[in-house]
Amino acid sequence: MLAEMISYIIENSQDFTTALGEHLELTLIALGISIAFGLLLGIIGSRFRSLRNFLLNVGKIGRTIPSLAVLALSLPLLGIGKPPTLLALTLIGTLPILINTIIGLEQVDKDTKEAAVGMGMKDLQILRQLELPIALPVIMAGIRTAAVVIVAGATLAGFIGGGGLGDLILNGHQLGRDHVMLAGAIPATLLSFYFEEAFGRLETWATPKGLTDETRQSGGLIGLLLAIAVMPLIFGTLLPWSITNTTGEAPTVLTGIHPEYRGIGLPILVLGLVATLWPRRGEKGNSWPITLVTWGAAIAALLWFVVGLFSKIDALETSGLVLLLASVVSITAITSLELVLSYRNHRANPRRIKELQTTL
Repeated sequence: MLAEMISYIIENSQDFTTALGEHLELTLIALGISIAFGLLLGIIGSRFRSLRNFLLNVGKIGRTIPSLAVLALSLPLLGIGKPPTLLALTLIGTLPILINTIIGLEQVDKDTKEAAVGMGMKDLQILRQLELPIALPVIMAGIRTAAVVIVAGATLAGFIGGGGLGDLILNGHQLGRDHVMLAGAIPATLLSFYFEEAFGRLETWATPKGLTDETRQSGGLIGLLLAIAVMPLIFGTLLPWSITNTTGEAPTVLTGIHPEYRGIGLPILVLGLVATLWPRRGEKGNSWPITLVTWGAAIAALLWFVVGLFSKIDALETSGLVLLLASVVSITAITSLELVLSYRNHRANPRRIKELQTTL
């Protein structure tokens, strides 16, 4: 079954990449709007007590409604296609951000706010410089939840003509081909895991150091940048590597997972994912021997690309190759910086210095 799924993705790589791009487009647009509305309504709810309970109740009740039902309710308003999909996904994503924003702002200590008022700070200054930084961990948790809910809910967009990976699932169901369904379902599941990891790193990086759980794995800014680099890495593998035009025939498009280039594209993808998604601890990262492994994976991916460029690839003329090269170079640069910082932290470790002094 998995072999059939992989063969289908290879043979229909253009359709798969288009569906994946539509899925991400719906997710990111809906998430951006959800963050704006969720924060705005949450701040308003924290300021006006008369609206607080109403907004919280709407948020709690709204989260119990199935995602497919929300999509169906948007059909009479906007018809079929992407507009009702964006409306439904925005509503689904706004609710957890709204609830967490209100709760996070209310958890700020009243004595702290009174002290800020006594120092002459205005309400907007208190909100921006005191309340939002303290409430940020709770708010970011809401954004993280919203991102995962939206990327999962976008799969249902195929039911109302919204596009995305849901189209593959529906097509597979209608044709009775399980491998086509899996070609949409498995990438959608992996996207949910990816958004969970990426926004988890963003949450820890954006949270003030005094409020951060030091035991949590994130990798700080470096971990966040590496998580961002995953998308160009994947799309660089799936977008066209070569386009052959034959007179009177449709152009032949080959991607990084096509049998002709699979020996180059797949090892680069796997090595890049090891370098970017390896769990990282706190702002200081992993111990430098482990960081050496992730840096080695990035270097191996870059060298593999260079070897492939001279052996099978004629020129960097297609979007897939350019994007893949940019992502691999970026990952190598970031992991190199991570290796240097990790080694410096290792050298400056007080325990190590004490052990050296003892041996001397």
